[in-house]
Order: sequence, then C-alpha cells, then structure tokens
Amino acid sequence: MMNRQISFSRILSGTFLIAGTMVGAGMLGLPLVTGVSGFVPGIIITLIVWLFMYATGLLFLEVTLWMPDGSNVLSMSGRFFGKGGRLLSGGMFIFLYYCLMVAYFAAGAPLLADALRMIGLSFSGWEMFLIFGIVFGTIVAIGPKSIDRVNIIMSVAMVGSWLVLIGSGSSEVKIEQLSYVKWPAMMFAMPVLFSAFGFHNVIPSLCTYLKRDRRALRISIFWGSILPLCVYIVWQWLIIGAIPREVIAETLEAGTPVTAAFQSVTGEAYFVAVGRFFAFFAIVTSVLGVAFSMVDFLGDGFRVPHRKGWKRIGLTVLTFTPPFFLAALNPGIFSTALGVAGGFGEAFLNGLLPIGLMWSGKYVWKLKTDLKVLGNRYLLTLLGLYAFLVIAIEIAQLV
Repeated sequence: MMNRQISFSRILSGTFLIAGTMVGAGMLGLPLVTGVSGFVPGIIITLIVWLFMYATGLLFLEVTLWMPDGSNVLSMSGRFFGKGGRLLSGGMFIFLYYCLMVAYFAAGAPLLADALRMIGLSFSGWEMFLIFGIVFGTIVAIGPKSIDRVNIIMSVAMVGSWLVLIGSGSSEVKIEQLSYVKWPAMMFAMPVLFSAFGFHNVIPSLCTYLKRDRRALRISIFWGSILPLCVYIVWQWLIIGAIPREVIAETLEAGTPVTAAFQSVTGEAYFVAVGRFFAFFAIVTSVLGVAFSMVDFLGDGFRVPHRKGWKRIGLTVLTFTPPFFLAALNPGIFSTALGVAGGFGEAFLNGLLPIGLMWSGKYVWKLKTDLKVLGNRYLLTLLGLYAFLVIAIEIAQLV
C-alpha cells in the first residue's frame, strides 16, 4: 500500500510540474496567434504541435535515462556530440530559457504589482520587477520541495480561476466567430505554440525527483501534457468565440497579452480581475518550472554537484538577475521574447536536439531503448524536418 501511495504521489507531482511549466506566458499569447486563422485551423495546428512536443519529450526522457543522475543538456550534448555540441546546446539553452524568463518577468511583474496594490502596497517601474524576482527567487532558492508545494497551490488556483473565466464568458461565445477560417495563417502560430507546449527543460530535474521511475515519468509526461492541451482548446474556444476578430488583431499588433482584451468579453470588472489572477497563476507556475531547470542546468555547467545552501542561492541569483534587468529596461518585450523563444530556442532544444540525441544514442552508440516506433530512422527524420519548418517560419516573420 505504501509503494502505491508513493507512486501516485510522484506521478501527481510530476504531472502538475509539467502542466504548470506548459501553461504559462504562452497561454496569454496563444489565442491571439491562432485567432488570426480561426478556431478550427487553430485547434488543428494546436494538436499537431502537441503531438510533436509529446513525441520529442519521450525522446528526451529516454536520453536522460541513459545518463547519470543529475545530468542536464550540457552533459548529454557533450557525451553524444562532443565539445562543439555541448557549447551549441548550452548557448541555445541559455538563450531560450532566459528569453522565457524575460517574458515571464515582463508579463508577471505588473500583475503582481496590481495584486499588491489591492493591499495598500504600491510599486512601479523597476521596483515591481525587483519584487517579482525576490519573491519567486526565494521560493526557488529554498529547494525542490518548496517549488513543488507552491506549484501545486498555484496550479489549483490557476485551474479555479480558469473555470470561473470559462463559466463567466461562455455565454458570450458566438458561433459565427468560431466558423471563420483562414487556413494559411495557422502556420504562423507554430512558434508561439512551441513555447506553449515546452516542458522538456524539467525532465532532467524530474528524473531525479521521481527517482528515475520510468513508468511514473512517462505517465507524468502524458497527463502533464494532455491537461494543458485540453485547457488550450477550451481557452481558444472562449477567446476566439467571444472576442471580436478586430480586437484580437489589435491586441496582437500591440504586443500585449490576451488579458488586455478581456474587457471586451463581458464588460464586467470582476471578469477582468479574475482574468488577471488567472494570468498571474499561469505565469508563476511556468516561472517555477523554468527556474527549477535553470538552476540545475547552471549547476551542471559550473560542476556544482550539491545544489543546496549558499551554492543554490548563487545559482538562483544567476537565474533571475539577467531577466530582471532586461524586463526592467524594456517592459514591452513580452511578445518579442515569447515568439523568438518558441521559433528558435524551443524548435532547437525541444525539437532538433532530442531527435539528434536519440539518433546518436541508438544508431551510433548502439544504446538500448524500448521506443521502437519513435526511434525509427524515418520518423526521426520527419520530426527533424518539421522542426526546421518552424524555424524557417519564425525567420520569415522576423524578416
């Protein structure tokens, strides 16, 4: 009985950590980019990206389990691709997750400032970014158990506020808005969708936390990615069906999160307030997941085997300081940081890298794996071509 309870607890913790990592700032931009193409095309491209990210997540898990406990992207790339691969992967990891942290700071700090203002504390400018960094940096610095507990609380609060939003706004959904389609535009939603479905960064940390239990890890990855998929589908149904297309286009053009368009749904102040709380909880869960993996990544890079005490505090400061400065200097960087993170960082680290590592491990190093379908040469090639397509689309959008 005790073993079953422990196993269920591990699976639940892993599921919430993965789901919390995925449902974050990408949620605030997702219905804006899919709304341009319409509901049906948006859902189709959402399912395609989920399937791709789920597949590469399983590939990355398998590679992680080939490595010693505590290994991260640097160790994996160094083993299978040598020093050049280690440097490239390390640089892309830092680029991606600092971009995401910048986006989280830019969107989350103003929301925290609004919440603190309700209890009489007023912060603005660089101060609100500093407070945001101190509050959540402290949680990360304390350790994995602190992150896990806060993440579960925030995940439950996020789901609760999401349900309130759906219940309050569902009556505003209009069939004629859901029936609009613009098929070619759905391709340009893929970079942001890559950011929305990114969870691979927590897999090495999760392997350690779940004691390398392969079954628990795979179940956690499946349900941890399915939950956000369901949330995203219903979320797009609400936003695309309730907010006029011109408002969605204006919000996307302004580079602001979807919460800026909530006023046009019901006109009720409470709906806007709940929307802000939802956005805050979604961002916090992602901050905790990304920062959790960043601390382990930096510890791996600086060869810090025991990431506790002052050493963990130092790694946490390195994780939070650059995003603080970049967001404080450019508060409107949210959309840019999110798009670039998905189109380049996610496509490489969560797409091309797991594919390349699996190919090298299985076909060059001859390591054993039970992923017979996903490990097939032809399927790996197809997945790789898709990742290159997303990178090409992001380049086209920037140009």
